[in-house]
Amino acid sequence: MTESVDEFLLIKDIMTSPVLSVTLSHTVSYVLKLAKDKNVTGFPVVDIENKVIGVVSTLDLITEIAVGKLNLRLGELPLAIKAEKHVINLSPDTLVKDAVLSLIKNHVGRIIITDDDNKLCGIVSRKDLINFFFEINKLDQIPEQVGWLDK
Repeated sequence: MTESVDEFLLIKDIMTSPVLSVTLSHTVSYVLKLAKDKNVTGFPVVDIENKVIGVVSTLDLITEIAVGKLNLRLGELPLAIKAEKHVINLSPDTLVKDAVLSLIKNHVGRIIITDDDNKLCGIVSRKDLINFFFEINKLDQIPEQVGWLDK
């Protein structure tokens, strides 16, 4: 983190909320379509009370399809077959710097933000952190550069 970052900035100040979530009864095909339509790479899995019970990433689903464990023609399989039960979650009052360290340490693409009752409050993804770093460092004011990709 840079010196310009408030050392006491909280995750609730940069998290995405409300959050798109899915349930175990949603189908694999529904989750993949939602990910495509909303341009996201994963979702918290919640129960009827909006308590977080898992997480699913499109990478996990694509991997399962690629190795033949899931057949896209059988896309109506319930998500319950693949939702990851281990969730990296933090409180909205967690420091941003601690959330970044957790993301790195756990090698995950998103951290689920929950309240004391484990109810979904928000999500912090790598994209949220990139947007935050751009904002605090005023990187959107950097002039465009011509690179090898532009040729």
